[in-house]
Amino acid sequence: MKKLKIKVFATVFLILSFFSFIIMATSISRNYLEKRDSILKVLTNLSSKMTIINDNEFGINFPGGIIANQDIREIYLNYDVYTIVLDNYGQYYGVINHTNNDELDEKQIKNIANKIINNHKNSIYVGNLFVNRYAYVFTHNNTLIIMDNKSINSLLIKQLITSCLLFVLCQLVIFIFTYFITDWIITPVKKSFDKQKRFVADASHELKTPLSVMIASADAYFNDKNDKWVYNMKSESERMIKLVTELLDLAKTEKEQEIIKQDNNLSDIIESSILTFECLFYDNNIKLKYDIEPNINLLCNEDLIIELMSILIDNAIKHCSEKGKVFVNLKKNNKQIVLEVKNSGLPIKKEDEEKIFERFYKLDSSRNRNTNNYGLGLAIAKNIVEQHNGVISAHSSGEFTTFKIIWNKK
Repeated sequence: MKKLKIKVFATVFLILSFFSFIIMATSISRNYLEKRDSILKVLTNLSSKMTIINDNEFGINFPGGIIANQDIREIYLNYDVYTIVLDNYGQYYGVINHTNNDELDEKQIKNIANKIINNHKNSIYVGNLFVNRYAYVFTHNNTLIIMDNKSINSLLIKQLITSCLLFVLCQLVIFIFTYFITDWIITPVKKSFDKQKRFVADASHELKTPLSVMIASADAYFNDKNDKWVYNMKSESERMIKLVTELLDLAKTEKEQEIIKQDNNLSDIIESSILTFECLFYDNNIKLKYDIEPNINLLCNEDLIIELMSILIDNAIKHCSEKGKVFVNLKKNNKQIVLEVKNSGLPIKKEDEEKIFERFYKLDSSRNRNTNNYGLGLAIAKNIVEQHNGVISAHSSGEFTTFKIIWNKK
């Protein structure tokens, strides 16, 4: 169970972490591409503006290096841009415009321009905005436009760090969430596993008891040849046969395979099952009344329905009060078929109404062993009902306990 819990935890954690990483990566990538496209668009626009520029418009007097005209700033706004004029050999000639007058002087701009001129491979280049500070474009009129992306670099790095911190925080939240949801996922499996262990332990205990009695009786018989020891062995053998039979019936009804069903007259099956037990009602001085609505059909397995009625009626007789009453009713209401088996006697506690359908569950652990009550009958009954797409429930009201089965008729 511990290994299963670890596997479920790891699976859920990895899936949630993967999706959170995808969301973070998508957000960072989209923001990055937006910035890159924006820079590329500005460089393209600047390049088209510069195609109509000539030396006379700026009054450039080279090699004196005097920058004359500074009128093309309308699209610079949030960008630091340096405009470099190249000579006929494509080498640095001079700066005709730059929007950042404080941070870099002309010598520094020249060094940056020369590195770009000597190493460039494309006419327009943006590069990696996380590490490359400068983007540039070569225009058709022998001009180089350089864009300083320092502020964008800084902004993207800050956003990356923030996203990473949020991702770490998200991982912590996912870890806590996964821890609790793993318990929620594992709980039904754990309950089933615990039930299975308890089932094996209870079955082993129930089988061990008659075997111990039989061995002890056999030893005693060899000593004094008293027939009562033979009677004990016979009685315990019958108990074991009954237990093994119920275990096999339970295993059969729990098999996940389709049972053979036919459109049967449920009313006739229920009535004939009741009549089979008439002598038992008489012997136990129990009054029986039944109200069976005729000609109610149900797609069912007749043998299993007979077994279901046998369990419910036998249970009603065993738990009925002395000189008590048992009522069996079968009705069809709208699209529902309702079967009720009701007996007078001690009520079932509210907290036990669901537990009584568990395997080996007994309301009274001190019940006389001679009743051969192993707590398997109602578990078998529940499986039969569920195989027929029905719901079984039990509740007590006043002096009566009612077992109700509901089938939704399609």
